[in-house]
Amino acid sequence: MTEPSPAASPPIHQDPKPPVGATVVKNLPLLLAVVCAVQFLDAMDIASMGPALPLVQDDLAMSPAALQWVVSAYALGFGGFLLLGGRLADVYNRKKLLIGWLVVFIVASLVGGFADNGLLLVVARLAKGISAGITAPVAMAVLLDAFREPSARNRALGTFLAVASAGYSLGLVLGGLLSSISWRLTMFLPAVVGLIVAVLAGAVVPGRQEASQRQRMDVLGAVLVTAGAVALVYGLSRAATNGWGDWITIASLAAAVVLFPIFAAVERNHPAPLVPLGIFRRPQLTRANICMLFFGAYVAFQFVLTLYYQVELGWSPLQAGLAFLVGGVLTAGTARYGAVLVTKHGAWPVASIGLVMMCVGYLAWVLFIGSVDPLVLLAVQQLLGGFGFAAVYPALNIAAVGSAAEDEQGLASGLFNAGAQIGNGIVVAITATVLTVVTSSALSGYRAGLWVVTITTIAVTLLALAGAVTYRKKATA
Repeated sequence: MTEPSPAASPPIHQDPKPPVGATVVKNLPLLLAVVCAVQFLDAMDIASMGPALPLVQDDLAMSPAALQWVVSAYALGFGGFLLLGGRLADVYNRKKLLIGWLVVFIVASLVGGFADNGLLLVVARLAKGISAGITAPVAMAVLLDAFREPSARNRALGTFLAVASAGYSLGLVLGGLLSSISWRLTMFLPAVVGLIVAVLAGAVVPGRQEASQRQRMDVLGAVLVTAGAVALVYGLSRAATNGWGDWITIASLAAAVVLFPIFAAVERNHPAPLVPLGIFRRPQLTRANICMLFFGAYVAFQFVLTLYYQVELGWSPLQAGLAFLVGGVLTAGTARYGAVLVTKHGAWPVASIGLVMMCVGYLAWVLFIGSVDPLVLLAVQQLLGGFGFAAVYPALNIAAVGSAAEDEQGLASGLFNAGAQIGNGIVVAITATVLTVVTSSALSGYRAGLWVVTITTIAVTLLALAGAVTYRKKATA
């Protein structure tokens, strides 16, 4: 996937007189490039290790059970620390947070690259995930603070989200290319890029403290929500590989069920809560987060198709990764225009159209897998899915963060990204279970897994369509 150059995006204009308290940035294109690079690194690392896993297993003599934690540890740190990272972005100096956790990312990447045993690699991946869980919402908060005018903000968000989409889709491709030389390059290259980004961040990211950043931190809330998120992501990760009956899976999910209500009770009574519960009274934000929670079906779709390509069709890991390249290129090249459409037509109509396109692409695979040339199905889905994702992802993100107050920008971004990560875990775990249980024929498991993806996406589409109806009523009132 060819990532769009932030510097080549449409000219972005700020108000001649920015609002009181607004951050003044001398080089907006370079700032946009920096936050986009942070998002690209965070997104790419989620998928880039996948194609390298067989090589890692051989080199470090890891068991299959231990090997899956090379990927799951990153997801655990990323998903578990997003809410905390989002609130830290609203409470503390964003420049110091961004650079400090980029340094953690760099060091962890180097440690993982030099790892001579599986445990050290898993710990390094966990540290990288925690870093991403903090830098992702901080980068979004920096962007929202720098771009205040709505159309300029949406254009900047479009570029930012296009690069994020490129990171998710390119992770598989880059992982395959790098691991064809050495799996250790999948750790070393992010370290080099991270160092460059950290240096640039030091030059262009504003470091001014807001008045609201001097409030007392809600330590108990931070511990509870992070522990709950980690328990939930860990339980879902185990369920995908060990099954729902595994006692550690059950205990982890039960801990999350207990911790989140306690967290809500603490936040309701805290004078300066980590997550002000009133933020969920905003219908746009809540609807967008619910949609994103189950939009993780796209990751489950990649999971099913990657297995199908390699196990049934005998493709190599690199070929399986390249199968998603067309859709990734389309998404990366058009997501910023999806954000422009949101400015003109509203988030929910744009999201609804994109979701319908994705549903059609999934249905094509469900109905015709095994009876139509897989390359034909791949072409149809990648075209529909590429354009559809480019519409849905920016629309949902803008709906989630667009109404956030200045001291809630990091939190809104953290909630949105946490919903995405947790949703990925939920849908992938359910899909993996169905894929394993249904074995009546060679293709039955794949088709059943694809039905989970399709039905989930249809449900999200109906929720978005309800939002579009509400939007139209308000527009015509």
